[in-house]
Amino acid sequence: MFKSTLLCAAVALAAAGGLPPVCPPSFNYNIDYYGNDLRWTTRSNPSDCCMDCIETINCWIFTWYNGHCYLKGKMSQQTYCNGCVVGVMDAPPLHAVNPIANTTDVPKATAVFKYSNLKGSGSYNMVTKLEGCQKTSVATSGPIAPFHEDVSMVFRGPMDIYNIAVFQKGTNGWAKTSKYGGGAASNLVFMNNANPDKFNGKAPQGYASPDGTTFSKSAQSFSGALKAASDPSNIYGGPGIATGAEVNIMQEAKCTPETCKGFYDSTYGLQGWTGSKIFATKVKMGASGLPAIWMLHGQVVRANQYGCNCRGLADPGGCGELDIAEVLTPGASTLATHYYYLDTHPSPGHDTWANVLPNTEVTYVTILDEASGVIKVLQFPGADFSFFSGDSLSSESVAALLSQ
Repeated sequence: MFKSTLLCAAVALAAAGGLPPVCPPSFNYNIDYYGNDLRWTTRSNPSDCCMDCIETINCWIFTWYNGHCYLKGKMSQQTYCNGCVVGVMDAPPLHAVNPIANTTDVPKATAVFKYSNLKGSGSYNMVTKLEGCQKTSVATSGPIAPFHEDVSMVFRGPMDIYNIAVFQKGTNGWAKTSKYGGGAASNLVFMNNANPDKFNGKAPQGYASPDGTTFSKSAQSFSGALKAASDPSNIYGGPGIATGAEVNIMQEAKCTPETCKGFYDSTYGLQGWTGSKIFATKVKMGASGLPAIWMLHGQVVRANQYGCNCRGLADPGGCGELDIAEVLTPGASTLATHYYYLDTHPSPGHDTWANVLPNTEVTYVTILDEASGVIKVLQFPGADFSFFSGDSLSSESVAALLSQ
């Protein structure tokens, strides 16, 4: 009874904002509570993780391993982890017991471009069979059609990718369903178009090697670094040669006839993200080449991104391409965004929506919201990715982002 009373009092104090988390007096060694990561930081010593946890919404536990602090929101089943150091905070995090939405914490974007009043219906040519590039016309409709269907995000170097977070809308806000950071990923895999079966008429999509340049038969831990073009003068060299190394992200789950439209390979055809969604990415673009971030309909990469697909070139946009942050010419000082979709002509967008910030950590956020019929791209300082490091975003926070 006494312990229960103390616990209730502690929770009440925390709810009132009077009980801050306390750093643990000691650590546990060679164990881990796998998963539930809110974000990660780079620290030389386990003791340095404590302040990161205090400053992170909902952080309650941290694991230090190999120079990184993995900040966690709750405790899972204990597992053995050689070299891991775990700290459990001595008081619950304030936001865990007082989860009141605070839209004043929503960061202010340094650049914004909004796509609204979008064409709500149309058709595109879906690839049904890769051999002979057989297609059939399919109709689609919705406030953000065709991007309410599943999508993939593509990254081109030179670029360092630090973090990726994907949120999907639910009944109580937006839940994080996929993430990447520090070489570790959850429900997110890196793919490319280097599958050698493409020379035998098969789809080029496959798992990417750690540096994104070659093919792997299984999902690999991505290094986070995409190299610049090795020979820009070779205009037919493709990604990694004529342009920087290129990867795209998908969910772990393989396609089924119920989850994926159109053609897909039974081994490497994976699902993208459907419905309303938010992609937050923390990256550093190189000072040379043509670094870029863009979004494609999942059918494009499952068929052939640079061959037979439902997208086509330029206008009309078919099943869709959203350029989010693209350097159009080497050395350009501005970034372009364009949205190619259905039979829209000319395609909306802007060649100078944001400034290029070479060799600087930047957070780019892409919101695709069916309720408002808005697609929006935003640029933030790199440090603002911390706002997207939690397990969810409140509806109020997303509304505040959409209002910018």
